[in-house]
Order: sequence, then C-alpha cells, then structure tokens
Amino acid sequence: MAHPITSWKKAHTLSFLVFLAGLAILTFTKAWWPGIMLVIGLPIALRQYLMGRKYDMIISLIVFIGVFITVQFSIQWEVLLPVLFTLGGIYIFFREFLLVKISEPEKEEEINKEIEENQEKKQ
Repeated sequence: MAHPITSWKKAHTLSFLVFLAGLAILTFTKAWWPGIMLVIGLPIALRQYLMGRKYDMIISLIVFIGVFITVQFSIQWEVLLPVLFTLGGIYIFFREFLLVKISEPEKEEEINKEIEENQEKKQ
C-alpha cells in the first residue's frame, strides 16, 4: 500500500467539499445528466488519491469519466458501459479477495503514526 498524503479525516473532508461544489455547479447549470457522474466520481478519486490508493483512483476515473464521455458524446453505450463496469468489478474483486490485507484498525493506526512521523520530520 502506498503512503497516504493526508489523514482519512482530511481526505474525506476535502472530497466532500469537492462533491458539494460539484452539486452547486450542477444546480446552477441544470446539467444533471451526465454531469452527476463527474460529481460522484471526482470526489471518490480525490479521496483515493489522498489515501495513497492510486490504482483505485485510476479505476474510479476510468469508470466515471468513461460513463460521462459515453453519454455526453453519444457514443454507443451498449458495449462500452458494460466493459467499464466489468473492469471496475473485476478490479474490486481481485483487490478485496485475492490481495493480502491487514485489518482496518491496524491499517488506520499505522497510517496515523506515519503521518505524525512525517509531520514531526518537517518541523
């Protein structure tokens, strides 16, 4: 696992701010579909990036931006969308069930410790 850029709490807060800003833009422009795909996908990708999960971020961007592009530019979605969703599902399956993981409390404790150590080094 890559090292997170920030704590989970800050990553969650920043991604929520991006989500709210996206909703504000959608409300103002009234471009709900397919804009909602970007409003959902970009905050998820941002949170994954800030938590050091770059592969997850790439898959999220491929799926959400792929759906947006498919709808926005009237690309034949009958083939492309199932492929995008299948790729996302296969990745999630392999990540969750086939990769060795440590438990969530241990991981959170490790991450917080590393962040504190990095902050102490900077001071």
